[in-house]
Amino acid sequence: MWKSVMKSLLVLAGTTVAVPYVITSVSSVLYGWSERKNKVRRTLNPFKVIAFSYTLLQMMHTKLRYIPLYIQWKQFYSKAKPSEVLKNLSYGRNEETLDLYLPQGKKGDKNIPVVVFVSGGAWSMKNKEMYGLLCSELANKLQAVVCCPNYSAYPKGYVDDMIQDVVDCLCWINDNAGDYGGDKDQLMLIGHSSGAHLCIMAILELLHDDILSAEHLPISESVVPQIHFEESHYKREESNGQSGLDGSSGSSGSFCVLDNGDKKDSLEASNTSSTYEVLKKPDPQVMEESVAAGYVKPMLDTDSEKGETELVESDKLGEITESKQSAEDLKDGRNVQESEEEDVGSEHDSVITVRSNDRQRTLVDIGKSVKAVIGIAGVYHIGDHYEHETSRGVEDVSCMARVMYGESHFDRFSPTRLCHSLFRGVGLPKIVLLHGTEDYVVPDSSSIKFCDVLRDLYVDVALHILPGCDHYEICLDLMKPNRKFYQPVMGIILQTAKTVFTNK
Repeated sequence: MWKSVMKSLLVLAGTTVAVPYVITSVSSVLYGWSERKNKVRRTLNPFKVIAFSYTLLQMMHTKLRYIPLYIQWKQFYSKAKPSEVLKNLSYGRNEETLDLYLPQGKKGDKNIPVVVFVSGGAWSMKNKEMYGLLCSELANKLQAVVCCPNYSAYPKGYVDDMIQDVVDCLCWINDNAGDYGGDKDQLMLIGHSSGAHLCIMAILELLHDDILSAEHLPISESVVPQIHFEESHYKREESNGQSGLDGSSGSSGSFCVLDNGDKKDSLEASNTSSTYEVLKKPDPQVMEESVAAGYVKPMLDTDSEKGETELVESDKLGEITESKQSAEDLKDGRNVQESEEEDVGSEHDSVITVRSNDRQRTLVDIGKSVKAVIGIAGVYHIGDHYEHETSRGVEDVSCMARVMYGESHFDRFSPTRLCHSLFRGVGLPKIVLLHGTEDYVVPDSSSIKFCDVLRDLYVDVALHILPGCDHYEICLDLMKPNRKFYQPVMGIILQTAKTVFTNK
């Protein structure tokens, strides 16, 4: 009898050990990134096996918990009337589609705000249908037109394609919002998880030229008292204090936006390049004021044929080198993907190649029409998130590193790192960050660190940390008023809309 018991225990113990190893190995073979080094060694690491198995159990529990809500949103979307939602409208260069949700409270209203909801999904899921209930709630509560776009999720596209899609979506709204009663000058972006990351990156792109023109201007004393910062986090952590882009790929918040793919002419006309590189001579009056204030000390180098100007700034502003890059040396994001030399990290690369058909409005104008960005449980530092994925044992099966062109380019697509290099007083819209303390997918430190960086730039930023809320509740609870976190999250959104929209 004892032998039978011992044999059963051994079989049970062997199964307990073998099954997680088998699941981890199979997942790594099916979904792992083949370009990663020491893949097999990491897969068989016992700590990774335990972490991955625990993460898998968390995912299964989450999916089971949301089965009832899944049935409800599937039914809503399939039965929604054209008066509620206009489905699958084409937009952008990547042949994606978007849905428009119309408010039901007032019929025939004109010039109502437009809200764009960018869904999450680890940069690898097209799931706008999933958010029908949520977008319908937003449309009715805000009395706004709500746009929910699909974007070029991996493997169809990479991060530059997805940023392109968000920019294209805003350009489409600029061209078409009036046809549906929307006001193209009153926009608000809401993003969840990876969608929040794409929203911030799109804003940095749209406002790139405005950021460049403002970099050398000292902050007016009259501006500082107007700066607003608030947070409801009961115990805020300090940021790590890092600055600059040490060790980065040299890329910027801008990806060189061009007109309808006509790269050569547009580049030569605009001299567009990196956020961290100035391509035109500063205004003489601005230079004179800056020199008088002690911010900038110019070096005499005015060779117009070379098109180069060098500025040596004081310790307050750092050093900026000004140069002109020929158009032939620039590549768009798609060409970079195919480059044998893997030249993705060049700070002159372009990933955005389409702008609005409205020639009277620049990309900066469209960017300034975005009055607020609400990031819900967003990823703002790719390097930190990769470390978190490693602690959960999913860094190999996650597509994030592939979407970002590998670890060497993480800084290029990290809003926290990019904003470290911007100057105080930069003209970003109001930014509201929401995060839950129980978020095991994206820890709340992501929003806290990003908020600290924005605060240092004197950006109008608000941070809201929700105790007891996880990564999914903070977003999916917006689908139904009876859910636990519907009221606090919707309340923050409504208050933000009331603050930034003129007719609210």
